[in-house]
Amino acid sequence: MTGTAASLDTRGSGFAALPAGVDLTSAASNAWVDLGLSLALPTAGTYHLDAVVRGNIGRMSTAENALIKARLWDVTAGAVVPDSVAIVVQIAEFAGGAATALQWNGSAAISVEYKPTSPSTVRLEVARTDISGTTEVAGIGSDTLQKTTLRYARVA
Repeated sequence: MTGTAASLDTRGSGFAALPAGVDLTSAASNAWVDLGLSLALPTAGTYHLDAVVRGNIGRMSTAENALIKARLWDVTAGAVVPDSVAIVVQIAEFAGGAATALQWNGSAAISVEYKPTSPSTVRLEVARTDISGTTEVAGIGSDTLQKTTLRYARVA
């Protein structure tokens, strides 16, 4: 994008932050979880949607491959916002011998252009997927270190 802040046409915007972390440990593997973080897009148009998602995942077994992914879901249309799926964090450890405790942290940014044809509600969802092994810690963080956020700007 080129231009100055004065030349940008922002015909509306919205922002929301997850007030506290969400534990995903007890969620079923590969089940999408509604974080309770959503925004109402007030009219049809072209929107820039952005999310920042912070996650952590850990295990205590000797072999583990698991990840947390995030997506934007159009509640009104009942469909995934195209191109909005992202891996937040992945752990892939294949160590022989005694169990080793590992925990990994990461964050992902989702940034897409979206053109709903009517007013819509978009929410942030996450899923923990155990590919092998057992995940013992998994969650989405949102605190003073880094917030998990969702934002829109209507551009046309």
